[in-house]
Order: sequence, then C-alpha cells, then structure tokens
Amino acid sequence: MPLFDYQKDGIVAAFNKLREAQGFYLQWKPGMGKTLGAIALHRMLHSQRTVVVAPVVAQGVWAREFAKWLPGTRVVLDTPSEDCDVVVTTYDKIKDPKPGSGRTQRWTGHDRLNRLLAWQPTLLVLDEAQYFKSPVALRTRSIWKLAAGAENKLLMSGTPAHSPMDWWAQFRVINPTAPIFRQTFKEFRAEVMVLAGPNGNWAMRSKNGSYYTKEDGWKKLVMSMAPFTHAVAKEVLQLPEPLVTEVPVELSKAEQRAYDDMRDYLRTELPDDTEADAQIVLTQIMRLVQLGAGFVTDTDGNIQYTGTSKLDACMELIDQRDEEKVVVACRFKPDIARLKAELEKRGRAYRVIDGSVSQHGRTEAEDWFQTQEHNGVMLLNYQAGGVAITLTKASSLIYYTLTPSVIQWEQTGARVHRIGTTTNVNIYYLQATDQDDQLLAGLKAGASLVDMARLLLKYLKRTDGVYKGKKEAAA
Repeated sequence: MPLFDYQKDGIVAAFNKLREAQGFYLQWKPGMGKTLGAIALHRMLHSQRTVVVAPVVAQGVWAREFAKWLPGTRVVLDTPSEDCDVVVTTYDKIKDPKPGSGRTQRWTGHDRLNRLLAWQPTLLVLDEAQYFKSPVALRTRSIWKLAAGAENKLLMSGTPAHSPMDWWAQFRVINPTAPIFRQTFKEFRAEVMVLAGPNGNWAMRSKNGSYYTKEDGWKKLVMSMAPFTHAVAKEVLQLPEPLVTEVPVELSKAEQRAYDDMRDYLRTELPDDTEADAQIVLTQIMRLVQLGAGFVTDTDGNIQYTGTSKLDACMELIDQRDEEKVVVACRFKPDIARLKAELEKRGRAYRVIDGSVSQHGRTEAEDWFQTQEHNGVMLLNYQAGGVAITLTKASSLIYYTLTPSVIQWEQTGARVHRIGTTTNVNIYYLQATDQDDQLLAGLKAGASLVDMARLLLKYLKRTDGVYKGKKEAAA
C-alpha cells in the first residue's frame, strides 16, 4: 500500500532527527497509520534492536503488523532473546518498583527494565505516549530510564496532551537538551503557566476550562517542540464525513423516577466543587449514566435493573440495519451482557471485545468482522476495544453509553472512521438523560476528566432549585 504524502513527510522528518540521535513525536490522529510509520523508521534505520512500549491491548497488534509489513522480522514479547529484532512490551510491565518496596521477584518490572537497558536498543518506540505525562508517576520514571539507554526515541500519539503541563515529561525524552525541558517540573510550570492560589502553585484556568499561559514561556515552549513534532489533522485523509445523529430515548416512568431520585441524592451528597473531589464526582455521576442505560450498581455491588428503554432503542437501530455490519460502543459490562442476550434471541451473529478477551481472541474477532461476509455486530468496551483494531467494514457505530474520557471516545470512533473508510459511516448517540447530553457536550468540547467533572457538577448545581421545587411539590 503506498504511503500518503503526510506519512512520507512525517517519516522523513523523524528519520532526519533520529539520525542526529534526537527524538521525534508523530502526532497523527487515531487511524492515520502511526504504526506503519514506526515500522518504516525501523527499516530505514536498519535497527536490529527495537523496543516498542505500548498499551497492553496493543501488544499483540504490533507483532501482527510487523509480520504484515516487514515479514521475517523476529518479534518477541517483554524480554529480549539472542536472535530477536524487536521486543514489544507494555508500560506497566516495565514499571520500576518504589525503592524499598521489598519486591525482589525475578520477573518484576525492574528486572525487565534492566534487561531491556542491557540490550542497548537502537530504536525506542513509545506508542500512545500520552500514557506517561505525570512527572511523579512510576510509569514516567521508568520510561525516562529506558529512553536514556536508547539511541533513538520515537513517540506517537493521536491525543498527546490535555494541557501544556503534559508536555514536560514527554519532551524530556525527545529534546532533553532544550533549556526549557532541563528545568524541574516546578520551574517549567512557573515559566509557562499563570499561577495563583495561596502558595502560588495552582495553574489558572478560564471559565471554559482552558489554561492561562505566559506569552514568553509559551513561545519558548512551542519553539522547543516544533522541530521535533509532526502533527496532522485527520481532514488530510479526505475521508467521507460521518453522518452523526443524536437519538433521543424516552425512559419509562420507573426508569425516570429512579434517575431523578439518584440525581437528587447526588446533589445533596456531593461536597463542594474542589480539585480533590473531581474523581469522586465522576464516580458518583457514573450512577446517573448507568440509570440512563436501565441499571445501577447497589451498595452491595450487585446489579439492579430498572428498565430496557435504551436497550430497546439500540436493538431497533440494529434491526433496521439487518444487512449491515454494526459496531456498538459500551462503557459497562451489563451493557454488553444485555445486548448479547438480545442478539442471541434474534439469531444475529456478534463478537465481543472487552477486558476478558485474549489478544488472540481480539485478532480473531477483528478478522471475522473485516474479512467475512455477514451482517454481524461488534460489541466494544471502550478501554479494551478502543485501540489497536480496525473495523472499517462497519456501516454504523452506535454509542450506547458514553465514556467521560475524550481520549477513549476519539480512539473508539477511529476504529471505524480511519484509513480504509470508503463510505459515510453512520454514528448514533443514544441520549436518554440530561447527563448523556452533558457528557456528549463535554466530549465535543475536548474536556479533560477534571473539566468533565466540573461541567457535570456545575449543571447539577445550576438546576438545584428545580429539583428542590419538585421535591417540595411532591411533599
């Protein structure tokens, strides 16, 4: 398959920087061929010792892609052997334990990391490089150690950062000699960000959630990154535009009552909107999303079903497409379990890709969907099925329950709308509640997880009087 012009430009730019023993960052949107670009660079550099670090769900995909594009490449997993060319491992498998943690087992992340360093990699490829961005995380520090022992470093991501502060950890791998990246993180943040708060250590943000940056610091940051980055918008592929439809779902009286009760309880139980409570807010608001899908997890951890309105709406869309291949994106296990049961009743072929499916099973499911003639349905979990697979044979993608993560949302959409897409894919959002609406608005706005929590909490507080009035009237 011939490369696109943007692929050629990015690969050549990366090759020139890597020959200077520096790093490079391919920032192509999901579905734009980053894996093929990395394999091309492996070949151009004549590398005989390449290490690929990837999310766990993508580990097997790299071996398959090397076999497809560069047959004869000797690929092994996790630990180098005497006769291998490429080692594919994961971020967590090389994570160095904390000093003094007492972990002395032979096959710890520390042991794997040391074995890879002793192998002296010619090329280090960091797939989905947004996986390391926190300067204090063990994952980040392990990557820094591995990068220091590698001759060439290639980072790849379609969603590299939510804020300017994410760049520091990543570009210390790519361009470590730049003065702005030689600084400590605290010094970097003080130079680039507008800080406030009692101790002057909070990065200020506008009402829409974007960070305030200092003009001189921002310019220095951009100038230090630009020569080592190749970023391309997805529009360059000139893919057929997806046809997006928001499908309103009317809940039954029982479902709506359960949802309203949880919403009121959430309002009264939530603490003040503070940074420390953001994750708690998201966890609690998750119950509202579950109730919109017709179930909820009770305090004992059991699943309680409240209705089938969203399930019925989804199955109606699937039934209407009885001669097409359909992908359904789900956030929760009960979503997939209920859809499986309905598809089995109808005798409709399906496959599932979630956390319980092995790498071999993922490959088989993908091949079934892409190469065989049928009207099957692929049920995807965001975390397990949102990366490292191609589902361009789908005519429709249904978002059954939404994730609060912009990265997972974009990655999942890129499974069907990517290189190889030749028709206008139909994308449907099943919108049953106000929380579904707020989640979709936040995703389209590119909100981070913390921003999403603030958005949802702000909405609940804004409608506080409405809920209070309902409860008083009911009383």
